[in-house]
Amino acid sequence: MRKLNLEAAVWNFFSSAEFFEATAKECENLTEWFGSLAVSRGVPNFGRNNQIYDKFKKREQDFRRGAELARLGDYEFVWEISDCIRGDVRGIMEQALHSWMSDDEYHEFSDVKISRLLLFSRTITHALNNAMSGADSFLDPDPECPEQSDDDDGFPGDKIVETYEAAISWYKDPLHWDLPDPLPEYVIDKSIACKTGDEVPWTGVWYPATGLERHSLTFAIKGLRMQPVYRVLKTTEELSTDDWKYPPPQTVAVATTWHPLIPSGRAAAANEEVRAKAGEACPKAGIWQPMEPGAAQRYYAAGETMADFKSAYGITVWRWIADR
Repeated sequence: MRKLNLEAAVWNFFSSAEFFEATAKECENLTEWFGSLAVSRGVPNFGRNNQIYDKFKKREQDFRRGAELARLGDYEFVWEISDCIRGDVRGIMEQALHSWMSDDEYHEFSDVKISRLLLFSRTITHALNNAMSGADSFLDPDPECPEQSDDDDGFPGDKIVETYEAAISWYKDPLHWDLPDPLPEYVIDKSIACKTGDEVPWTGVWYPATGLERHSLTFAIKGLRMQPVYRVLKTTEELSTDDWKYPPPQTVAVATTWHPLIPSGRAAAANEEVRAKAGEACPKAGIWQPMEPGAAQRYYAAGETMADFKSAYGITVWRWIADR
């Protein structure tokens, strides 16, 4: 079941200045650990001229600067820096660290400290990718690789929740990826609409008119062009083979209308799932999904009678998806 409030909360968190500052803190922790270890081992020429130490110290400053700019509405710098970390790490890991680190220390450096930093930076990249480049890719595709415009470079479907939950359960030391408790309730503001290609009027998380079934929320930035929505044609599980266990989902870009997803000021219900059986009065206005294979979503007004498809699966059961 899709959990709209949880998805919205994670999108807001991953695209926040606080998350960018947390990434700077990961750089700071890594720098302090590396520096202390190198000094204790008497590594020659360690200090200002040490490439690894200086690189992570610079990235700490970069992410803090990125957080400052994001608060002013400019996300380009932190997006670019987050994508640089992979190259930084690749160059660093090619150096002869085993010459002065023990196996346990090398494991701590590469499989814990570096791994955590890559997780943070990769998450920022995915959270901002479609806001920064999705519209350009869709409206002005690369003539040499036009099919790439269909690739969702963010979090396809509900992958953002999967990413969040897998990450917080993986590391021994907490990531401090703390969401509000209780989660806020988010509502779709239909008074504001922005079509793919139009200038975005508000920075934040947006809901697609397509609904969320095989689609995702997105983060969009005021002043940039609005991106398409991406429909998941085949999931990772559907594409998985013995040779490639975790392929990215296959997606297609679709022009749509987006609406802001904003906090209502109320706490989200502890259990977001609302269900109703065919023949019952609709308990909550919005988009409902029949719990049957291939059945289409539809809108019900509060009090409207829920339809029955009279299928072989028995009486039709409907699940509330979103306001509209």
